[in-house]
Amino acid sequence: MNEKILLVDDAKFARKVAIKSLQNGGFDNVIQAATAAETMELFEKEKPDLVLLDITLPDNSDLTLLENLLKKKPDAKIIMTSAIGQDLIIEDSIKAGAKAFVTKPYLEKEFLEVIYKVLEEKEV
Repeated sequence: MNEKILLVDDAKFARKVAIKSLQNGGFDNVIQAATAAETMELFEKEKPDLVLLDITLPDNSDLTLLENLLKKKPDAKIIMTSAIGQDLIIEDSIKAGAKAFVTKPYLEKEFLEVIYKVLEEKEV
């Protein structure tokens, strides 16, 4: 698959796990960021088809980065990820414009299903 995915997570191990799952799902064009600043720079430069965005980063721990990305590109396909799957956080993420929310650690099959649905613009 040719879709370019921007994977944002400050934890190197989490990125490694996600990349393996993405590769198993046929996604080989993955770029990585570990901070909000790096994410904004790569988002503008690389113009990814999908962003997998960890909600907690060293320089951003709320939905500000999500909102800033959507200001740059209102129709961006962004899936929030977090180890904290609290209903309020999930609801707030979706209200703020995320297309879906995946709680870590995730099961590869379900993770990839959400990605396929968001890329195909189907209901998650």
